[in-house]
Amino acid sequence: MKRLLFVLVLLTMVLFLNNCGTQVNFYPLIPSLPSPANNSTDISVDTTLSWHCTDPDQDVLVYDIYLGEDSSPPLVKSGHSSNSYKPNTLRYGTKYYWKIVAKDAKGGTSSGPIWSFTTESFSASIYGKVIAYDGDVTKNVSPIDRKVDFSKSAANTEYIPGEYIVQFRSDKMSISSSIVEKSMAPLGSVGDQLRISNKIFYLLRTNLTTQELLKHFSEIPGFVGLSPNYVYRICGEIVPNDPLYSQQWNYPLINLPYTWYLTKGSGIITVAVVDSGIDLSHEDLQGVVSTNGYDFVEDDDQPQDESGHGTHVTGTIAAITNNSKGVASVTWGNVKILPLKVFGADGSGSVLNVAKAFVYAVDNGAKIINFSGGGGYSDVIYEAVKYAYENDVVIVCAAGNEDGPVIYPAAHSETIAVGAVNSSGQRASYSNYGSELDVVAPGGDESGGVLSTYLNNQYAEAIGTSMATPHVTGVVALMICEGITGVENIRNVLRQTAVDLGVPGFDEYYGAGLVDAYDAVTWSGGWEPLIVYSVGSDDKLDDLTSLQNGNYNLQVNTSPVRVFAWMDFDHDNQLSYGDLYGYYGYMGGNPLKGTAMNVVLMSGENRKIDIMIAPLIDTSNVPVLSSSEMEKLLKFKQKLIEDHYRVLRNK
Repeated sequence: MKRLLFVLVLLTMVLFLNNCGTQVNFYPLIPSLPSPANNSTDISVDTTLSWHCTDPDQDVLVYDIYLGEDSSPPLVKSGHSSNSYKPNTLRYGTKYYWKIVAKDAKGGTSSGPIWSFTTESFSASIYGKVIAYDGDVTKNVSPIDRKVDFSKSAANTEYIPGEYIVQFRSDKMSISSSIVEKSMAPLGSVGDQLRISNKIFYLLRTNLTTQELLKHFSEIPGFVGLSPNYVYRICGEIVPNDPLYSQQWNYPLINLPYTWYLTKGSGIITVAVVDSGIDLSHEDLQGVVSTNGYDFVEDDDQPQDESGHGTHVTGTIAAITNNSKGVASVTWGNVKILPLKVFGADGSGSVLNVAKAFVYAVDNGAKIINFSGGGGYSDVIYEAVKYAYENDVVIVCAAGNEDGPVIYPAAHSETIAVGAVNSSGQRASYSNYGSELDVVAPGGDESGGVLSTYLNNQYAEAIGTSMATPHVTGVVALMICEGITGVENIRNVLRQTAVDLGVPGFDEYYGAGLVDAYDAVTWSGGWEPLIVYSVGSDDKLDDLTSLQNGNYNLQVNTSPVRVFAWMDFDHDNQLSYGDLYGYYGYMGGNPLKGTAMNVVLMSGENRKIDIMIAPLIDTSNVPVLSSSEMEKLLKFKQKLIEDHYRVLRNK
């Protein structure tokens, strides 16, 4: 009745004004009938907004559209000509507010109320490895120019073949657990189940692939994800099955067997071995050596060892371990080795070639340089050493075997100088000494040498500070993989954790003492996580995690996402020289010149994605998150650091 009365009054006014010769504009009616309806939930991120609106005098209408996550949403579209609008920026699991203002051509406007809706939730996971790129990081490289084989990179986490842990959210399940179990029956056999809070975990034994399982489970309400049934092992001293390991007295001397329980290294870093090259066909080094090595003696890309020295050094750092062959190594073969040949068959080489190799190592992504050689002072060597130091590359050098002053470049303050001890922990008689000495490590003497890889698939003992140096290089690699970064911080940790030998305190014959691998990798200062994080299409952080033994696992809440990895090597809370940085889609060259690729996921999907990283050399084009998002990232990093120290204090 009231509506009829309103219409009669309106018509009367129109007739009266027309008779008076005056034209009146009637404003559009208030926009109504929103779709999605007000306070709707589980709305698709691909939804189209629509509404109803008319004008009493049939004027053509246009609309201003307000949309956002704030209860007073911002204007996103002005003068829109239809009563529907499809936004392209909706995020999963987010509450949105929207309002429509109708306008006619005569200046009349009507503002609708503020409506709201919540988009559907999204849950998926991305996991994989983070691996060092071993090519030139100063130049641009097209992805099609670089093919990457991750199959031989970093140790795989052990799991039981054919077994998966399938996870469901019980509070999201609209069907009973018995129906879920029946749905899994055709896939294989269902074993144990475990309920923790609002989550249920099932053990599934199956011959199907991960992709086949995901396709099946994505249609079941409450499905969260699945993962292999990984294997954990008892803590304790680790004894590799390499047949010659029992002769490697050097590793127990620096506390490595217990260190290996904590870490065996990972493929996140490249170690440059500047030496006599490497036996490229050695059975215990296959899959460890970068194809980007170089021979500065012959000026070619085949750094084949002729003297055996470089092969021996490399074996201590990274011979493949626990493969029932030959010897074990400090990093179990999990780091990447960049062989740079500067010494010929007679064991000599020019300082210019050594300097070129140092620069090449930095420009090709090495975070550690091992140099088991040296001599007198050289300006060109010092400039190359400074170039590495300024880019946060750790240079580990042999002190020399003349029972005299520490040689160069070990004598430079920018390097870590290593002396040698024998199997009894006593200073080797040949080991050089001086105030420049940082630490000592097993180098052996006539009573017993250091056993490692040698030419022609052989293994041999050798003695010298050349043999001591790769022990420290390997320990530094373990430290970086465990988050202990920064050249001076690493030097400080090595010194602080070394076992004091000789006269109490620092002395010129032992430096700070015998390197202790376990105490070094568990040091409580200067720790930095390698953070892996996802970013949504709106450039906001989605999820963050830290690297564990070269692997990561993100629980993402939107699609598509871009995935990044970053280690703040110099602790300055910004992307800068020497930091490790990369993303999904980076395949080589300068990581700052490329663009991260989108990862498009289905809800419930569990996708494996490997990410390549490299040290930053050029920081002229540093990508930055917004200040608020960067603040979130730094807060997350700080919490990881605090939690890390808390765990260490409680051990």
